[in-house]
Amino acid sequence: MIRKTLAAVAVATALIAPQFAYAQNATVLNYVGTIGDSTRMGTQTYTITAGAKPDSYTMAGKVDLNFNIKMLLINYHVINQSNYTEVWEGGKLTSFRGTTRDRDDNYSIEYAAGNVTATKNKDKPQATPAPPDVAPASFWLESWFMKTPHAKYISTNSGKVKNAKPPKLEGTQTASFRNQQVKVNYYTMDFDGEKYEFWYLADSGLLYKRAEPSEGGKVVFTLQ
Repeated sequence: MIRKTLAAVAVATALIAPQFAYAQNATVLNYVGTIGDSTRMGTQTYTITAGAKPDSYTMAGKVDLNFNIKMLLINYHVINQSNYTEVWEGGKLTSFRGTTRDRDDNYSIEYAAGNVTATKNKDKPQATPAPPDVAPASFWLESWFMKTPHAKYISTNSGKVKNAKPPKLEGTQTASFRNQQVKVNYYTMDFDGEKYEFWYLADSGLLYKRAEPSEGGKVVFTLQ
């Protein structure tokens, strides 16, 4: 299924996203993040490679955020840089590894054998049991995250196992993307008490993702 899905993503975006790559069983999704009055805050990149077995793939994610945000009279400088890798077999997550620099804190995350182990700076590693249907909070593909929702997600930032309510399909919309009008499926989700919104090219890849970070403002990631 994952090979068909990757092909569908490539075909769906071929005419509207020339930078979208699909070659050698790999798909690259490049996103630019903006906050508030469209102030650029950084990028996210997902590289997805289909596996040899059905319903299997490896997804390497990279986040590079660096921005300022003003709350009342205080200016915050936010830095978030992370790299992580998801490995899926038979439609289930088999492993997840990641490292994150979040301002002055560094995290190391590993999921294997039903446990998530997260280490912050030089603290003692903390292991947390996770259910067999757990997923990382990357949300890159509609069919994996919206149509087969998970109750628990691994934060790709801190490694914490967080709760999510089932996503709600709010309907089909028309969105402007690269000077063309495209059909998208619009979802909302309560993720760890915060509202997330997702717009997917119908039954394929993520087009827009919007969230409200704890620092304030609304962050929007847009497929390039």
